[in-house]
Amino acid sequence: MPEPCLLAPEAITEYPNSLDLSPEMRLAVGDWSRWQAADAGVDSSYADCPAEFYDCNLADAPGWKVGGWPPWGRTDPYRRYCGVFEVQMVPLLTIASFEWDGGAGRGLAPNEDQAAAYAAAYHAGPNPAQPIKVEVGSTDNMQFYVCPTSPEHPHTDLIQ
Repeated sequence: MPEPCLLAPEAITEYPNSLDLSPEMRLAVGDWSRWQAADAGVDSSYADCPAEFYDCNLADAPGWKVGGWPPWGRTDPYRRYCGVFEVQMVPLLTIASFEWDGGAGRGLAPNEDQAAAYAAAYHAGPNPAQPIKVEVGSTDNMQFYVCPTSPEHPHTDLIQ
């Protein structure tokens, strides 16, 4: 059963997973010299694989969200199409097992939860990265898709 909680939506900017980028854009995010020239403050540990910085810190934000980009991982991008109009469906809602994972910059805890996240790393007890206590599959995400032309058309889903 979901744990009751308060809804505190916040607008964020996320970018598509590198698997959703054109081949040209994939090359651009994988070019370390571009990150250096942009003075993006990217840690030099990403010098050998700058695309990892992009995917871990800028692409497809983790957690529950309305809209956004699919969190590819278990499969390559798999487009969903409306059965009525044959247009590509768009993400409507993501139900995530975890709000963040705290590892390697991927979905760091929000400022107001940092103390609890730090404490949870060293002590047994409830995981603050899972405040709703909902777990999809094997700690996956469930994403619902809708037809952008007509929301009355049947939706579809994806567990990833």
